[in-house]
Amino acid sequence: MFERLDKVRSDLKRAEAKRDEWDNKVKNLQKKCAEIEKTCIHDMMVAAELTPEQLANLIAYSKDNLPGNKPIEEIANTNVVKEDDFDEEY
Repeated sequence: MFERLDKVRSDLKRAEAKRDEWDNKVKNLQKKCAEIEKTCIHDMMVAAELTPEQLANLIAYSKDNLPGNKPIEEIANTNVVKEDDFDEEY
């Protein structure tokens, strides 16, 4: 009679163990992603020969002086399409 309940409890324990495992994986990947983002920002700063103070000033200035008061997503479009990517037929 309780076999079904025991099976469900067993499944629940396995699922909880997997959830804990996946939670740890998510935390580790979030940490790794943050570290890589910081490294990328640092590399860009070094390539531009900026000090941390100069970068902070540049970001602060840019926030208040965007062209046409447009949002940054509109100005810094990372989905730039090159003309070579089009297959135009005339």
